[in-house]
Order: sequence, then C-alpha cells, then structure tokens
Amino acid sequence: MATAGKSADDGAAQEAGGASAVAVAKTSNRTAAEQGAAAEGVAGEKEAAEEAAVEKAAAEKMAAEKAAADRAAAQHAAEEKAAAEKAAAEKAAKAAAEQAAADKAAAEKVAAERAAAEKAAAEKAAAEKAAADKVLAQKAQEQAEGSEVNHALKSCMIV
Repeated sequence: MATAGKSADDGAAQEAGGASAVAVAKTSNRTAAEQGAAAEGVAGEKEAAEEAAVEKAAAEKMAAEKAAADRAAAQHAAEEKAAAEKAAAEKAAKAAAEQAAADKAAAEKVAAERAAAEKAAAEKAAAEKAAADKVLAQKAQEQAEGSEVNHALKSCMIV
C-alpha cells in the first residue's frame, strides 16, 4: 500500500503541478493580454497623437493660407485705394486746368470787350470832334461870308 500511497501522493502532486501550470498559463495569458492591451493602448495613443498632429498641421496650413489670402486681399484693397486716389487727383487736376482755361478765356473776353468799347469810344469821340470841327468850320465860314456881305452892304451904303 505504500506504493498505492506513493502513487496517490504522486497523483496529487501531479494534479497540484498541473493546477499550478494551468494557473501560470492563465496568468501568463492574462499578462500577455494585458501587455497586448497596453500595446494596443500605446498604439492607439500613438495613432491618436499622429491624427492630432496631422489635424494640427492641417489647421496651421489653413491658418497660414487664410493669413496669406488676407494679406493679398489687403494688398489688393490698398492698390485699389491708391488707384482711386490717383484717379481722383487726376480728375481734380483736370477740373482745375479746365477752370483755369475757362477763367483765362473769360478774362480775355472781358479784355477784348473793354478794348472794343475803348475803340468805339475813341471812334465816337473822334467822330464827335470831327462833327464839332465841321460845325465850327461852317460857322466860321458863315461868319466870314456874313462879314463879306456886311462889308459889301456897308460899301454899298457908303456910296
């Protein structure tokens, strides 16, 4: 029976060893699963970090493109403003030149009218003087003729 006891002890030891091996295997499997889960977690975190980095890069790119577009729009607006100011200045200069030409033409017209009026006044004065001279000459002639008539009458009376 000693053999039977030894066999029973061996069987119990084998069972205990088998149970221990199963427990080690289960623990080993659990550890492997945890390590796998941890690795998956790390991989997931790494993937999430990569996605976040890609999204951040895309956002930065969009921000840079928007800033460039804003700068271009501001430059375009500044160029349009400068062109409008230049056009307004040219229009004002043209209007000033036209006004100066109109003022000069008006001044020349007034000067020409004044010269014409002065010429007409001088011609009128000359005509009036000529008429007055003619009247005076006529009166002088009439007086001279009257003197001759008077002298002739006086001569006739004396006789």
